[in-house]
Formats: sequence, structure tokens, C-alpha cells
Amino acid sequence: MPALSTASPTRTFYLYLGLHSLLIGIFPFFVPVYLWKANYGLGAVSVFIALAGLGFCAGLWAWDRLRLRIDLMSMVALSLLLEILLLLNVYVLDMDMTVPVLVSLGLCYGVYNCFFWTTQRALFFEIIEPANSGRKYGNFQIFVGALLQVGILLGSLLLERGSLILVIALSGIAALVGFLMLLAGRPEYPGALTATPALKLRDMAGFRDRHASRAIFMLDGAYLFLESYFWVISLFLIARESFTKLGIMVLSLAVIFGILFYLLKNTIDRLGGARVYQVAVLLYAASWGLRALTDEKSSLELLFIMLVLITFSTSMFRLAFNKRFYDIAKLTLAHRYLVLKSYYSQAAIFVMFIAFGWAVAGADAGILPPVYWGAALVALVYWIYGAKHYREAG
Repeated sequence: MPALSTASPTRTFYLYLGLHSLLIGIFPFFVPVYLWKANYGLGAVSVFIALAGLGFCAGLWAWDRLRLRIDLMSMVALSLLLEILLLLNVYVLDMDMTVPVLVSLGLCYGVYNCFFWTTQRALFFEIIEPANSGRKYGNFQIFVGALLQVGILLGSLLLERGSLILVIALSGIAALVGFLMLLAGRPEYPGALTATPALKLRDMAGFRDRHASRAIFMLDGAYLFLESYFWVISLFLIARESFTKLGIMVLSLAVIFGILFYLLKNTIDRLGGARVYQVAVLLYAASWGLRALTDEKSSLELLFIMLVLITFSTSMFRLAFNKRFYDIAKLTLAHRYLVLKSYYSQAAIFVMFIAFGWAVAGADAGILPPVYWGAALVALVYWIYGAKHYREAG
């Protein structure tokens, strides 16, 4: 007889999430600024993002079929091996900065992201209900933030000294220890996930709903990379291109982020869904306007206030948006909805960032403020997501 699982779904989720949050902080968080430091311009970084989207789609096709054939620990092992492979790709890129190596790195990054984020969403989906999705999402963001910052501080100190080998070694040790901790609990895939057949091309092409999900999925992929890549490059420039200063800056903002999530997470489930979401969208649009105005030449006091406002607005939006996303998933297509989001988001990333990379080829960081102003305007499109449902239910 197979060994029974001794780990609750919640414990499994937090162990898996904590392990990957630590690993992301040690290096993947720094990928955009590492490329920038290696003299890859915004055009090359955009093409890298597009390749990551393509790699994610390819990885998702494999993930959606592997989950029906292998157990959860095998999937976890694959995600950890992919992260180590990503680091080895970076090591090769550091020695041989050629286009084929950059292409390999982008595709590997996308596949790694797929196996981590898709597995994480599936595990999280099993422990929430519409009545508690906001609170639980807030809890997991606070948990992520704490371990991510530990990783970022370790990674920034090692990268500042040029110790990429130590980054790889530390990541390998953390991955092995975390894997053994997960293995001890013999966790299992959620039953609902293994019972859901893999999506086919006609399922994706024919997807329609009354929540404007397709349009929002495609939009959100671009915004996630604007936040995690171009905005991180902006922060890196504000930090005078110092990995250590960037790590300290992100840590200080993360403390504020954690406090805000703690205050917001316990109230969002009780407030009117439509009202909270609409305010969050307006704040998010405003945050991109503030990003456009942020300048390393500003006084320290003004810069700190602006960064806090950006952090608050983005935190509020991500909490409200993800509550809405998981609530709609629970009420409609369940796990299939999660996979559809990834396909549409990542396919859109590939198309959008190939076009953007061509448009900004040769441009320097001075192009970012106009990009942020455009993002502020387009962010208002988020308003249409789930509007009919939440007018009825919220």
C-alpha cells in the first residue's frame, strides 16, 4: 500500500511556498538587474521576458499533463531542479554573453516559473473559500515577504561581492533541505486537481465568460513583468546600481508591505467586493503615475513617501485582484480557470514584449517614465474584471 500523507494541505502549501520564496530571493529576484548590470538594455530585457513567456507556455503544457502521471514530490523536485538549472544558465551567461545563452536562460526561466507558480496556485486553491480568500491571500503574502527578504539580503550580499558560485551553492543546499522537509510529510496532490483532465487547444481557444477574464489575463501578464522587472530596474538605478542598497531598500518597503497586508487582509472579506476592487484599481493606476514621477534626484524624504504610497497602492490592488480571481475560479471552472489564466497571460507576454523590445531597442532607462504613464492609463481596464458578478454578489 502507498504511504498515507501525514501533511495537511495548509502545511504542504506553506512549506512549498516558503522554500521557493527563499530561493527566489537568493537570485531569481535579481535577474532583471543582473541583466542590466551585464549591459543588456531594455530591448534585450524585453526579449528575455518574451522568451520567458514562451518557456512558461511550453512548461505549462508539460505541467498540465505531468500532474496526472507523477506525484507531488516529483513535481516539487522538478521545480527545484529547474531553478538550479536556471542558476547554471546564469553562470554560463556570466562567462559567455552570447545570444544563444540568453535565449536558453529566458526559456529556462519561463519553465521554472511555470512549475513553481502553477503548482503553488493549485495548492493555495485547495485551502481557500470565497469567505476567507482575502485573509488567506494576505497571510501567504506576509509569509512570502518574510522569507523572500531573507533570501534577498543573502543574495544581495553575495552578488555585491561577485560570488555567483556561492549563490548557486546556497541555493542548492536550501533546495535539498527544503525538499527533505516536504518529503517527510509525504504530501499528495489535491484530489480535484488530479481528477481534472488536461486542457486542449480547443478549450483555450473557445474560452469565454462574463467576467472579461480573457482580456484581463492578457493584461495582467504584462503588468506583473512591469512590476517585477522594469520597476525593479528603476529601484536599482535609485540605489545607484548597488545590489546591497537595493536589498536594503526592498527590505524596508517589505516591512511596510507586511504591515499593510496585515491590516487589509482581515477586513477585505467583510467589505463590499465591488467597492473595494474599484478603489484598488484607481489606486493601482495612480501608483504607475507615481512611478513615472519617481526620480533618484528627489530628496530622500520625498522619495521615501512616494515609495510607500506606491507600495500601499500596489499591495491593495494585488490583494483585491487576487481575491476576485480566486473567488471567480471557485465559482466557475476551478483549477481549469487557473491554468487558462497562465496560458493567456504568458502567450500575451510573448507577443507584447517581443513588440516592446523592438520598439525600445537602443533606448536607455529614460524611456521608463513614459512607459509608466501609459501603464497608469491602461490600468483602468482592470475595472471591467468580474464587474457583473460583483455587482450582483458584492
